[in-house]
Amino acid sequence: MNYFTIKDFLYGCRIAFPIGAGYIPLGFGCGVVCANAGFTPLECVLMSLLVFAGAGQYIAAGMVIGGASIYSIVITTFIINMRHMLYSSVLYSYISQWGFIKQCLFAFQITDEVFAMQTSVMPANNVNIGISFGINMFSHFSWILGNGIGAYTAEFIPNVEKYGLDFTLYALFIALLIGRIISKPFFISALSSGVVAVIFAIYDLTYIGIIVASIIGATIGSCMVTNND
Repeated sequence: MNYFTIKDFLYGCRIAFPIGAGYIPLGFGCGVVCANAGFTPLECVLMSLLVFAGAGQYIAAGMVIGGASIYSIVITTFIINMRHMLYSSVLYSYISQWGFIKQCLFAFQITDEVFAMQTSVMPANNVNIGISFGINMFSHFSWILGNGIGAYTAEFIPNVEKYGLDFTLYALFIALLIGRIISKPFFISALSSGVVAVIFAIYDLTYIGIIVASIIGATIGSCMVTNND
C-alpha cells in the first residue's frame, strides 16, 4: 500500500525546489499586476490560493484593467486553462487507484510545470502519494508567497514588464521542457507543437493554438513511440 509519509512529502518538496524558485518571482510579478488592476493584497492571495492559474491570473488582471465584463473574463480564462484537461487525462492513469478526494486535491494543484515534473517523477517512484503532494503543495505555496509579496509591495513597482518578470513563466517552462527531451519522439513532439503554436499565434489565435498544438504534438509523439515498439 502506498502510504503518505512526512519523509516522502519533504522529498517531494525538495525536488520541486526549481519550480518554487521560478514561481516566487513569477508570482511576485502577478501580484504586482493584480494589485495595479485594483485587487487588494488579500484578494491577490485568495486568488492564488483558490484559482492557482498562472497565466490565467495575469490575463484576468489585464482584462480587469481593460474594463472587460465578468463573463468575458470567465470564458477567456476557461479557454486558456482547457489544456489542463489534457494533463488530467495523462495523469489519471497514475492516480486512478486513489480515493476521489485525493484525486480532486491533486488535480487542483496541477500546472504546466508541475505536470512536466510529475510525468517524470511518478513512474520512477511508483506513484508515491507523499512525493506527489510534496511537489504540488510546495509549488502552490511558492506561488502564493510570491503573489503575496508582490501585492504588498506593488506600490513600489508600478511597471513589472520593465524588469522582465512577466517572462519568468516562459523561461521556467522552457527549462523543464529541455529536461524532458530525452529521445527522438519527445523532440519531434515538442518541435511540432512549437511550430503549430507559432502558426496560430501569427494569426492572433494564441490560446486556441496552445490547445491544438498540444493535441497534435502529443498525437505525433504517441504514434512515433507506438511505431518504435
